Amino acid sequence: MKNLSLPGPRGLAFDCVSKTLDSGLDAQAILDSALSSNDLARRDRGFITEVLYGYLRMRIRLQHVLGCFLSRPEGLPAPVLQVLGIASYEILHMDVPAYASVDWGVDSVKRLTRGKLGGLANAVLRKVARLAEDGVDIEFFRRNLHNEMKALSAYYACPQWIVELWIDSYGRETAIQYLEAQICPPAAGFAIDTSNDAGQDAAAALLLEKEFIASDGEAFAFHSGVRPAALEGLPDKVLFRQSYAARVALSILEPSSWPTPVWDACSGRGGKSRYLMHNDIKPVLASDPHLGRLTALKNEFPSISAFRGSAINPPIAAGTVGTALLDVPCSGLGVLSRRPDTKFKRSFEDTESLVLLQSKILDNGWKTVRKGGFLAYITCTLNPAENHGQIANFLKKNKDARLKKEWTTSPDSQLKEFFYSALLEKI
Repeated sequence: MKNLSLPGPRGLAFDCVSKTLDSGLDAQAILDSALSSNDLARRDRGFITEVLYGYLRMRIRLQHVLGCFLSRPEGLPAPVLQVLGIASYEILHMDVPAYASVDWGVDSVKRLTRGKLGGLANAVLRKVARLAEDGVDIEFFRRNLHNEMKALSAYYACPQWIVELWIDSYGRETAIQYLEAQICPPAAGFAIDTSNDAGQDAAAALLLEKEFIASDGEAFAFHSGVRPAALEGLPDKVLFRQSYAARVALSILEPSSWPTPVWDACSGRGGKSRYLMHNDIKPVLASDPHLGRLTALKNEFPSISAFRGSAINPPIAAGTVGTALLDVPCSGLGVLSRRPDTKFKRSFEDTESLVLLQSKILDNGWKTVRKGGFLAYITCTLNPAENHGQIANFLKKNKDARLKKEWTTSPDSQLKEFFYSALLEKI
C-alpha cells in the first residue's frame, strides 16, 4: 500500500505511530521532530503526544479488541490497522466523542484504501464504541482468550513473555502492580538549579504549593500533564527534565560519600554528572560512545572532562578512579510507561545478551577503581538477571568486592518507573 499522509493533528499522530513501529526509531525523537517541524497550538501538541504514547501503551490490548471484530486482521494493511487502533484508543481511553473518532477512522481508512475498506472500518469502530459503553475489563479477555497468561497480556497490553517473567520473578501480586504501572503515564520530573536566583524562587514556590508527588527540594515529580506556573519562563540552563525515579536511584547510593574522581561511564546526556556537579561532587569524568550527547553538559560545566569512550573498553587507566558510575544498557522493562515502544523492540533473547554485556562492563569498570573505591551500578529494568542476579554473580567472582547498598523502586511507587541500584566497595 502506498503511504498517504492524513490531515490534521490525528494525521500527525498517525505518522508518528507509523514511523515508531516501522523504523525502530525512538518514539520521543520522532515526536520531537514532528512537533518542531509543524506550527501547532499547545492543545494540538498535547493531543498528538497523548495519542502517540497512549496508543503505544495500549496497542496490544487494542489489537486483541479489534481481533474480536475482524475475521482476518493479519490480512489488513498495517496502516489500516493502525488507524483502527488509534480510533479505538480514543473511543476506549480518551475523553473524545465516539462519533468523532469513528468518523475520523472511517474517513482515514477510505483515504488509505481509496474507499475500499470504509464500510469495514465503520462496522468495526461502531462495535468498539458499543463495547466502550460496557467497559473492557480483564473478564472480557478471559472469556475471549481462555488462557490466563494471554488474558493478562491482552488486558495489560504487555508482551506475554514479560508477564510471565514478572510473575515468575516477583509473584503475582507484585507483577500486577508493575503491569498496572506500565500502562499509566509516568510522573513528570523536573530538576532546578537552585544556585540560580530564579531557580531558587521557583523551587520555594513549588514547595509552598505542594502539588508535587515527591521532591528533594531541587527536583520535583508531578502527575502527568501537570506543569505548575512556577516553572514557566525558566531558562534551559536552570530547568531541565529528569526522571525523578532515576534521580532517587542515584541519590539513594549517597554520592556525597563517594571517593573521587567519579567516572560517569555511561553518561548519555549527562543527567547523572549534572546531579553530581550540582551537589559539589568533583572532579567528574563523563564518557559516552556518542560525543554529541555530551555537548550541552560540556557547555554547562566546562570543568567536567567529557570525552567519547565506551564502558565496554574503558579509556581509563586501571586503579585511577575513586568511583565508577555504571548506568548500564539494559532491557528497560522498568520504564515501559515512559518508553512504551520498548515493548515492541525487546525480546527475552535480548535480555540474555544484555546480561552478558552488563557483566563485561562490570568486570572492566571494576578494573578502573582503586582499592577503597566504589562502583555504582544502576539499571532501569525489572529483570532479576540484570539486577540482583547480576550483582550476586559479580560478588561471587570478585572476592575483593563488598556490597554496601542495594535498592529498587517500590512496586507501589506513584512515579510509575522502576530502577535498581547497588553500591560496591573494593576492599
